[in-house]
Amino acid sequence: MKTSTQTKSLIVERTDFIEILSAEFTCAKGFGVYAFLSFNDIENLYNRFLGDTVPATVFVRVFVKRYL
Repeated sequence: MKTSTQTKSLIVERTDFIEILSAEFTCAKGFGVYAFLSFNDIENLYNRFLGDTVPATVFVRVFVKRYL
């Protein structure tokens, strides 16, 4: 069972991930992430990130380079 602190921490990490993703898309394409990916796509990408060992910035940078 998750405590409210664990749930809150997960939400912060998800929002941080989306901010990093949006910033990377904005730098690369001039538009934020929602211009290219749906919410479900972002959620699936976040779940893939959770299973990886690299930092969010590296994970996102590699994804955006491959996406372009």
